Amino acid sequence: MLFRVILAPDDIRRLQIESVPETLDAFINILKRELRLDAMLIVQFEDPNFVNELCNLTSMSDLPEERATLRIFQKHVPEPSNEQEPSNDDQISDSTLDTLDTASLPSTSSGDSTPRRSGCLPDPFVIPKFPTDIELRLKHGNDAYFKDGSLLEVPRSMSSDILDSLAEAIFAIKTHPTHGECVIVAKALVDKFPCLKEAGSTCGWYAWRYSIYFKMGNFRQQLRIAGSVKLSVYKRGRSASADTRRPKKAMRSEVNFLPEPPQNRSLEMLEQDRRNLESEMMKRNVDWKKVDALMDGTFSLRRKEIIGEEPLVKDLKARWSALFTQRQIEAEFRRIRLEKVKELQPFVESLDDDNSNKQKRAVVLLGLAHFLKEDPSQFFKICKPNKESEAVKGMNVGILVVTEEDPQRPVPKEMIDIALILEEHIVLRDLKDVPNAFALLMGLLYVFNIHYPKGLKYMFEVIQKVIMNIGGDLCSSRVNGLRNKLMSKSL
Repeated sequence: MLFRVILAPDDIRRLQIESVPETLDAFINILKRELRLDAMLIVQFEDPNFVNELCNLTSMSDLPEERATLRIFQKHVPEPSNEQEPSNDDQISDSTLDTLDTASLPSTSSGDSTPRRSGCLPDPFVIPKFPTDIELRLKHGNDAYFKDGSLLEVPRSMSSDILDSLAEAIFAIKTHPTHGECVIVAKALVDKFPCLKEAGSTCGWYAWRYSIYFKMGNFRQQLRIAGSVKLSVYKRGRSASADTRRPKKAMRSEVNFLPEPPQNRSLEMLEQDRRNLESEMMKRNVDWKKVDALMDGTFSLRRKEIIGEEPLVKDLKARWSALFTQRQIEAEFRRIRLEKVKELQPFVESLDDDNSNKQKRAVVLLGLAHFLKEDPSQFFKICKPNKESEAVKGMNVGILVVTEEDPQRPVPKEMIDIALILEEHIVLRDLKDVPNAFALLMGLLYVFNIHYPKGLKYMFEVIQKVIMNIGGDLCSSRVNGLRNKLMSKSL
């Protein structure tokens, strides 16, 4: 249904809503989200029964069938002034801390010199202004979302900037927000910027909630290091057991200290896997292979709880009973130490048989996608002779190696043929080695104006901007981080 929405004499918008809800409350929520309004709304409509004079909308059945003109008034409700009592573990109150060190804290957006930090967060939470470049990207993201429902791909640097701004705004009101208050902030964030919703989450803000909660802990730690008297006193006022907890950074050379969740797996999905794991552990005959798989899949969720929330051992045992078995203690230790390099290990081991420069270059190029956490399974394939037609199926862009060796070997030692694949067809073959194949493939992509495969955008960005130094001035944060590491190693 098409609406003409009048917000002010100089702000009249056109709004298309595909499916109009049955209830007025649901309709008002849609208006708030689509028009990005935070206040309480009073909605009027032009009633054709009264020569299009304005009337208050009290029922969705009052609206005309195809299109309608709405007049919206925003009613701002003042924030509640009542204060919330500190939790039991906050032995020094936030109000006492406010008298100690206001100079070391970020100021509020309203310009108050002394931030209020003893009350609860307002609901809805007012999202602060982000840096100009972030605001611009979010605007474009929202435009795309309202057009076709597409979600914004948020790089780590952008996510960090968003969380930094949110942490400052939250801290100006309350130093230690609860999980529930982090939910309020997360909901407000995706309500204002629906392009930030999570594809695998039903509510759209589940992972943002935890990111905000963990960010607040990091933010407080940064202020302690910077010399904030407030937070130093707060830390001294807590129980002795709290001071002996592990710091939230790797201290014993843990390779995989706090890993990212698996791709396309939301926190809700991981929580369901945890429930399935507990159900399996309650069986008389436990399927240990299934337990191993579920423990592998939920590793990131478990580490977030252990590192971020620091639960008591009894609570941890209640949620992760499998972890308290000899089999899983050994497996968890391997996950912490080895998981990050697991997929690269076969490539490194192939250098034991052939340590030539040509082999090293092939290992670097073929292992690059795994290092960047991308899936090259439809880009690089190995097959036996006379199996080429079957192997090229599904390969839009790629490299095919023909060998008599085991196709499971990541980099064959003896290669009968190396071919380039475009649109499931061999376009060039009899190439001398893998590095040569990569160089010629880049040439073909430029010559025929073919886009890089979406699932391997970082790998091709490294090849183009770092290895070939074409357009290297502008890199994504992930590629720029890799380039910085390579440059620091070479200096």
